[in-house]
Amino acid sequence: MSALLEVSDLRLQFGGVTAVDGLSFEVREGEILAVIGPNGAGKTSAFNCISGFYLPTAGSVVFDGKAIVRSVPAIWRRLGLVNLLQSFGFYRVLPSRVTKWGMARTFQNLRLFRELSVLENVTTAMHANLREGFWATLLHTPGYRRAEAACVREARGWLDFVGFEDDEQLYVTQLPYGEQRRVEIARALATSPKLLLLDEPAAGLNFNEKLTLMRLIRKIRGLGVAVVLIEHDMGLVMELAERIVVLNYGKEIADGAPEAVKRNPAVIEAYLGVDESEDA
Repeated sequence: MSALLEVSDLRLQFGGVTAVDGLSFEVREGEILAVIGPNGAGKTSAFNCISGFYLPTAGSVVFDGKAIVRSVPAIWRRLGLVNLLQSFGFYRVLPSRVTKWGMARTFQNLRLFRELSVLENVTTAMHANLREGFWATLLHTPGYRRAEAACVREARGWLDFVGFEDDEQLYVTQLPYGEQRRVEIARALATSPKLLLLDEPAAGLNFNEKLTLMRLIRKIRGLGVAVVLIEHDMGLVMELAERIVVLNYGKEIADGAPEAVKRNPAVIEAYLGVDESEDA
């Protein structure tokens, strides 16, 4: 099976700090891949490069055969023009276009629209794909109203898919944290992704909510959507992931099946911790 996502020799530097250092991995269609590592290992920075939010110092990201980021020539870096080039979308694809290509993501900190209802939060994800033009939208033509009604129906379908059972007209700020997480995932799914990036989706969830999350991720994979998640809950990772990539200080130190990664000495030392009694 061909790779849906190809990350090659990805490198990201902030001044003298190297956040991501030569990261390479692939994600296949319908695969569940976990990216783990200590705090500050470069996991979220890698996600930001992959999804077009950051312009990497070097390396490439290819999604579904399309280049999301390419290396910026050294001359532009020496001239200090990287930020200018980035603002115009040179050498990378802007996140909005990445989403249209079929990659969606959630964030470590919730990024829901606090002033909108649950239903409105999910429908906003589909507005970018509406074919109605400016005037049709402004004048609320019959065609626009039909398209908007279809968006609402689909949004309700995704809320049902993730198991949301509260009032869809509530503001998201009125929901418990776990329910807000569901809404964020529903909004990401509403973009019809081929690949879903989840940044610490289990953070702040209780035991039962984590079990529900695991069932939901498997359900998403059942749609043929590949899932890449950053997660610190090792029990969840070992139970859910088919493959694990481990980062430490921005470097990839392991890539393999959960059982192999769990036995990897470098992973034990860097992330899981060394049993000092065995060293005595």
